[in-house]
Amino acid sequence: MGKMLIVAKKEIKEILRNKTTIIMGLAFAIFFSLMYSLNVSKAEDVTSLDGAAFYLSLSIAIFMAYVSTGQIFLLEKRDGVIETLMCAPVSLRQIWIGKAVAGVVPSWMVSIFATLLLIIITGTQTGTVLLPEPAIIVHVLVAVPTFIAAFVGLVGFGQILLGMRENRLLNFFLFVPAFGALYGSGFAVARGLVVSWQHVAILFGGSLLLLGAAVLLSRFLSRERIVTTIA
Repeated sequence: MGKMLIVAKKEIKEILRNKTTIIMGLAFAIFFSLMYSLNVSKAEDVTSLDGAAFYLSLSIAIFMAYVSTGQIFLLEKRDGVIETLMCAPVSLRQIWIGKAVAGVVPSWMVSIFATLLLIIITGTQTGTVLLPEPAIIVHVLVAVPTFIAAFVGLVGFGQILLGMRENRLLNFFLFVPAFGALYGSGFAVARGLVVSWQHVAILFGGSLLLLGAAVLLSRFLSRERIVTTIA
C-alpha cells in the first residue's frame, strides 16, 4: 500500500506542476458551468439543476481523466520515465494502481469544483438558493470518482501495453467522445431530462463492473511487453 501511495503522490505532483493541464481543466469547468447555468436559470427549478449537475460533473470528469491519463501513462512512457519506475522495487501492478489513483484525484476535484460553481452561478443569476437532490450529491461524491477510476485504469492499461502507433489511434477514438460529452450533455440539460436514483445506480454499477475488469486486466501487465513498446 505504501509503495502505491508513493507512486500516486509522485504522479499527482507531476500533474500539479503541469500548469497547462490545470488551467485547461479549470477553464473548461468555468466555461461549461456558465453555459449550463443559463439553461437552469431559465427553468428556475431543482429538476433542471439536478440534470445539469449530473451531466456536468460526469462530462468534466471524463475530459479531465482523459487529459490526466495521457500525462501520467503515455507521456511518461514516451519520455522513458516509466523505465526508471520499473527499475524500482515496486511491481507493475502497484505502479498501475498508483498512477490510476493519481489520475482520479485531479479529475474528481475539478468535477466537484465545476458542480459547486454551477450551483453558485445559478443561485446568483436566479436570486434563489437551489440545491441538488441527495441522488445528485451521491452521484458526484461516489459514482463519479468510481467511473473516473475505471476510465483511468482501463485507458492507462492500454497505453502501457500498446505501442506508440496504436496509442495514437486509441487517443483519437477517446478524444472524440470525451470532448463530445462536454457538448452533448449540454443539449441533454437544455431538454430538461430528469435524473433519478436509478440513473445514479446504473452509472455506479456499470463503473464497478468496468473497474473490476480493469483490475483483472492488470494481471497481464508485462515488463517485457512495455520495454518493447517504449518510443
